[in-house]
Amino acid sequence: MSEDRLRDDIKKKGVLGVLYFLGNSSYGAVLGLIANFFFTIYLSPAEYGLYFIVLSLITIFTYFTDLGFAASLVQKKDPEEEEFFIAFTIQLLLVTTVVMVGVILTPLLIAQYKLTTAGIGLYIAMLVSLFILSLKSIPSTRLERTLEYSKIVMTQAVEQTVFYTVSIIFLLLHFGVYALAIAVLVRSLIGVTLIYYFTGWRPQIKFNMSKARSILKFGIPFQSNVFLAIVKDELLNMYLVQQLGFSAMGYVGWAKKWAEAPLRVVLDNTNRVMFPIYSRYQDDKERVGKTLEKVVFYNSLILLPVLAGMYTIMPLLVEIIPKYQKWETALSSFNFFLISALFVSFTTPFITVFNSIGKVIYSVRFMVLWIVLNWTVVPLSIMLMGYQGVGIAFAINSLSFVFVIYVLKRLVPFHFWSSVRMPVTATAGMLLCLLLIKTSLFDPYILTATLIITGPIIYGLLLYLMGGAKVFHEVKRIFLQPAAQ
Repeated sequence: MSEDRLRDDIKKKGVLGVLYFLGNSSYGAVLGLIANFFFTIYLSPAEYGLYFIVLSLITIFTYFTDLGFAASLVQKKDPEEEEFFIAFTIQLLLVTTVVMVGVILTPLLIAQYKLTTAGIGLYIAMLVSLFILSLKSIPSTRLERTLEYSKIVMTQAVEQTVFYTVSIIFLLLHFGVYALAIAVLVRSLIGVTLIYYFTGWRPQIKFNMSKARSILKFGIPFQSNVFLAIVKDELLNMYLVQQLGFSAMGYVGWAKKWAEAPLRVVLDNTNRVMFPIYSRYQDDKERVGKTLEKVVFYNSLILLPVLAGMYTIMPLLVEIIPKYQKWETALSSFNFFLISALFVSFTTPFITVFNSIGKVIYSVRFMVLWIVLNWTVVPLSIMLMGYQGVGIAFAINSLSFVFVIYVLKRLVPFHFWSSVRMPVTATAGMLLCLLLIKTSLFDPYILTATLIITGPIIYGLLLYLMGGAKVFHEVKRIFLQPAAQ
């Protein structure tokens, strides 16, 4: 296969991978919207805050079950089969140890955070799920290396369907937080079964010190970045719940979850797909830069209008959705988290490039900067403004994205403004039109429907007038060109 054909095949598989993940995430987002409708009816802000904090606890434990094995095996050009077995063996030992420590720490957590019986049940269920899901890591890596994203997506789709369906059923049966605990366990069992079925891979217990060191040489610096992210976010959540309580944390969690939902749908998937592609191109910085410009452009093309639309529509949804009025007090926090999400949408692809071209040290340095900002600005903000200060602090800290751009430009040639100019301009025009419509219609139901319908039409029209036809033709060319054989 020629180099050009191989490059085109990688490009096509990458785009298809993004679309697979986007399609699955869109499907999951619809299910999540339905599930959250039930969550907000049957769970109080305090229970929602409890769920938010238990997730943070499990994220902290998850860190200690992975020393960057998956990232290391994806980044390696030609890993040996034995290296997959070694990574699986070390990870199995780690996750077993971490789960045991988590169980031992249960009494301390009960005393520290005053967990209810339901909270304890959810925490234990999450620990068991953590152990089961860790078994998916290495076989999923094998699928990522061969760009077989459809199998990963199918597994995730089934997991999401099971989780949300089981959650809703048991919520309707008035199980409360226990509904989430049951759903978590069922989802993890089905997910791990499917991933092994799709890969056909059978793990073995093996260990080789020299090969383990080779894996950890990249993995540990990469995972150190994950550890710093935990200090920045999850440990901060543990601090916040002590200062604010579960109810206030529920409002913060609601605002942050919905404001960042588009990022989870788009960025998490594109980054997962682009990491192995950047890694293949890591010796050709110019090609990495051109690819990055396309990624930033398409991310912005989708995310910017969605964030702007959420700003205009969310207050109306809080007003018209039954029993959603309890979240009205969190709307101002939601708006500030939207600002943070906007700038994070620019930052995240750049951090992915640092990691994929072997410059993890820069990711670590920026993570240290964000830790310092979070642990200084956030506490000060909540002292002055209570839980509303959390969103304000995140918006302020997100402005640091300009430093990330400055540093990356020294390593990879790319043009940021030319990548985002069209989406930014079209989004600004759409937002202005939507705000004008809001001043002329007063019935919340009619207004909501009008904004949802006219927003995409206005945005699409503005894109077309600014040359958006070229975007359509490029996407069409990618999908109609024949795949490499």
